[in-house]
Amino acid sequence: MPRVLHVGPCNARGGMATVMRTLAEHPPEGWSADLLPTFSEGGIWAKWRAYRRARMELKRRCTSQEVCPDIVHVHVASDWSWRRKSRLIRSVQKQRVALVVHLHSGRFETWIARGGERRAGHIRRLLSAPMTRAVVLSNAWKNRLESIIGPADVIGNPYLLSEFSGEVTREPFHLLLLARNDPIKGHDFAIKVAQKLRDEFPTLRLTMTGVTQSEHDWVEAKGWVSEEEKAALLARASVLLLPSAFEGQPVVALEALAAGLSVCVSDRVMGLPDTVMHATWGDVHAWVSMLGAMLSNPREEDILRSSIDEHAIDHVQQRWKSVYDSLLV
Repeated sequence: MPRVLHVGPCNARGGMATVMRTLAEHPPEGWSADLLPTFSEGGIWAKWRAYRRARMELKRRCTSQEVCPDIVHVHVASDWSWRRKSRLIRSVQKQRVALVVHLHSGRFETWIARGGERRAGHIRRLLSAPMTRAVVLSNAWKNRLESIIGPADVIGNPYLLSEFSGEVTREPFHLLLLARNDPIKGHDFAIKVAQKLRDEFPTLRLTMTGVTQSEHDWVEAKGWVSEEEKAALLARASVLLLPSAFEGQPVVALEALAAGLSVCVSDRVMGLPDTVMHATWGDVHAWVSMLGAMLSNPREEDILRSSIDEHAIDHVQQRWKSVYDSLLV
């Protein structure tokens, strides 16, 4: 049975790690999969040691007949993620092992542009090497990136919705933000929007993960939640907010749609189904207007669920099987 080795921050919190674990737990038919973590919590030295360990382990596997994977699947963002992973990519190519470079970043295009043609040329050379395939998350990203990085396949992120054992009722005025505590995710902006919306919907509440405290009694700051609690929140809320400055293809939006929950994202987020609504990034009034309409006229849950059929795990497995099998020909 051929083997694929997923390399990246599988032990971190966030969407890329979720995708890595999902793909490793559900490999295509006829394939087995392993994970190689490149990330560690802690300071810069802890992170460097984790990366160094991963680099040494990857080299060991790729030079061993007994444990060498048939394909190395590298998951990468931009900035320092690309700088670190590019060394791993070159190492795999040097050993003539088939390689997938899976681009997750929601700002890959702008990051390349800041480095000019020198950066773009370096990336194109790596991705055009023999036995190497680039994969992006959506046709929107393919259209933006192919002229810069060269040919790329499109495979969307999969979703797996955790089971929730209890019974909950969808609440009419309950906003939800599920994200780590990072300025790009827009926690403070979500509070401003919710505060304005309470003029029209005085019982409106906002639940947020990633933060643990709030000065408002109508804001519930839950820190980090379990998968079961996340499923309960998705079943109970009215609208999921993603006011992010950038995203690749947020898995949490797919999970929300699978739960029949409406989703509103910033206009800087691409690659999601047409059932997702967009509002201008950083524009409180635009968000208040859009969310007011969504709260007043909820979408049918069956329509939301059916809009993500192509992200179901069995469909995504087939897409990856096609890419993997083609690399072994």
